[in-house]
Amino acid sequence: MSRLAVALAIIVLAVPSCDRTLPGPLQVTVAPAGADTRVTLHAEPGLDINARVAPALELSNGAVLRFDGARTADSSSFAEPPTALLAGRHKRIHGHLRASVCAKAEKVCRGVTLDL
Repeated sequence: MSRLAVALAIIVLAVPSCDRTLPGPLQVTVAPAGADTRVTLHAEPGLDINARVAPALELSNGAVLRFDGARTADSSSFAEPPTALLAGRHKRIHGHLRASVCAKAEKVCRGVTLDL
């Protein structure tokens, strides 16, 4: 492994989380879906959401939502933004999101934690 790759891996691992108020690798959107709420994850340009470590949102009541969606041919990432369905109508969601994002060019993944 080259020195550059090792240095990049160290930097990526040293910054495992992002704050929702700052620009970050993931954005979360909510939209009505009948009587329920659809929660969708969107990756910043140049990043893929890792499908091998499926994203999960732990809600403030302890329930866990798992995100899913269409996958790429090799099943390593999502071909479209993954979604989860939350029972009931919600304008905002509160919880702890864990996901893994991968840089497309380098195929380097890092864990992301987002407090909503």
